[in-house]
Amino acid sequence: MRTYKVRSQDILNRVQEQKKQRRKIRLASVGALCLCAVIALNLVLFLPYSTALPDLSAYKNSEYYALMQKINELTYTPPRYKNNFEAWFSGFSYKAGMDADSAAPETEPSPGYVEVTDNQTDGVIEGDLFKRTSQTVFYLNTFDNTFELQCYPIAGENTALAASYTVSAGKNAQFLSVERTAVLYLNESGTRATVIAPVRKDGMRYTAVIGLDVSNIYDIREISVSYLSGYLLTSRLTDGDFLVVSRFNIPSDPDFSDESQYLPRAGTPDSMQSLPMKDIVFPENASAARYTIVCRYDGDNYSLQEHFAFFSFTDEVYVSAQNLFLTREFTQTSVQNNAKTFTSRTQICCVSYAGGGLALRGDITVDGTVKDQYSMNERENVLRVAVSLSERMTSADGNSDFLGIYENAGVYCIGLNDFTVIGKLTDFAPDGEEVTAAWFEGQYAYICTARVIELTDPVYILDLSDPQNIVYKDTGEIGGYSTTLLPFTDGTLLGIGYGDWNQLKIELYAETQTGVESVCKFELDCSFSESFKAYYTDAETGYVGLEVFDLNEQKSYYLLLRFDGYGLTDKREIALQGTPDLTRATVIDGCLYAFSDHGFAVTDLGD
Repeated sequence: MRTYKVRSQDILNRVQEQKKQRRKIRLASVGALCLCAVIALNLVLFLPYSTALPDLSAYKNSEYYALMQKINELTYTPPRYKNNFEAWFSGFSYKAGMDADSAAPETEPSPGYVEVTDNQTDGVIEGDLFKRTSQTVFYLNTFDNTFELQCYPIAGENTALAASYTVSAGKNAQFLSVERTAVLYLNESGTRATVIAPVRKDGMRYTAVIGLDVSNIYDIREISVSYLSGYLLTSRLTDGDFLVVSRFNIPSDPDFSDESQYLPRAGTPDSMQSLPMKDIVFPENASAARYTIVCRYDGDNYSLQEHFAFFSFTDEVYVSAQNLFLTREFTQTSVQNNAKTFTSRTQICCVSYAGGGLALRGDITVDGTVKDQYSMNERENVLRVAVSLSERMTSADGNSDFLGIYENAGVYCIGLNDFTVIGKLTDFAPDGEEVTAAWFEGQYAYICTARVIELTDPVYILDLSDPQNIVYKDTGEIGGYSTTLLPFTDGTLLGIGYGDWNQLKIELYAETQTGVESVCKFELDCSFSESFKAYYTDAETGYVGLEVFDLNEQKSYYLLLRFDGYGLTDKREIALQGTPDLTRATVIDGCLYAFSDHGFAVTDLGD
């Protein structure tokens, strides 16, 4: 029989053993918890982010489903980091291969609209920053984000600002002056003004069409406000209706439950409607998430009559007397003889607006890129287009070794009955040059090409009367290059652009039996606008003018020159300070009227 002490020791031993077992269990539990925490932490930190496109199956019954899938592909932004560890700690020592960024008197209505804008197409009126009647000049001042319609009764050197009206962008909206695309129109009686301008509302960009009653300049009133998705590209007034063209860029990763983020819309600010899929032109090889939108508005009540949207198209637009032409630039890739070639190409789409309706007429794709609206022209059912040709070659084995580049110029003549090329001339310029200015007049095309870095300037006159036998004359290489070309006085050709030292160059050219020669030129070391509408030109009187900032004298003024048959003489410096892109001028009864965002000037020319 065990004694008391033995039994007590046995009990103590069993207690100690139980304590050891419990300690082992606790240690094992803590270890398991730590292991689980480590596993969970690794899952949180290093579980890869999904890079799959967002699932759009919920919208498979939508008429826009195919379009939505393409937009999803073009706009989806994959995660910047691979996992949470990179996302959380990339700002410290770990870079993961990424950069760590991001009360007034009553007046009589002003009778008689008088054109002051140099329109590209006869009978098709372009918007501008100023318009006039026989009695009043209206200037749309877009300084900062305040758009002010200023009214100047015509009174020669006694002209003064008589009234102004602050245009409203609409409720919870503001104008975007940085776009520099706002324009003004007047109706034939001069009693109604229309402002078309870019606005921002609720984080989205729109084009606003705003009607104003200006029959009494001291009591201007708003008539109507309409919105269109995207920012303003261009507009026209033809046959009493407005053609408005905007560009709508779709944001990255749009919310497909919100149509305003990925579909073009139009209407009043409080009632916007998406364009139906049948009115959206959707090319199979679309490469950019944007639309060019074309709308026709009734010129009397501003109601939306018709619309088209062109997905993936870009922003060069030309409007003829019957058709509207849109362009879409893209790069075509081909492989041959172990070389990969990247060719610049342009798709041109034609929309007819004559006959009371918008209709998709056809399209064609040509080599090259189109600089601007002046590089396109329709005559006798033939579209003539000046292009800059470009090809870049690399090795085809994936190493992308640069093998060479080709650049030159071309002109295409396209028959609009079947949209085929009926004539062309390519590679007429020196190798490496591009089109810097183009103008079409009758059977002729006037084109300037240049290797811009080297500042060389051949000017060409092409005879397009026989599209299958295009002939041309040129100046040969001379200093500088033109950004604007147009026919001028006494059968000359006026070029405005840069001289061989990158200064302003205004030059006149004339055609001879054997080529094209420079008649005279004027150069000035100054900054100036490249916008065609910022220039005042009058072929009848020989005047050419624009605002400049003289770099030598360090001052701004309006520069006015006159061609007297021998040279550009009669230089005048008219006191004016503004933004050259926004300056406009015209001559009325022998006085030059110049308007800018910081003031105006009136000068008697003594003619």
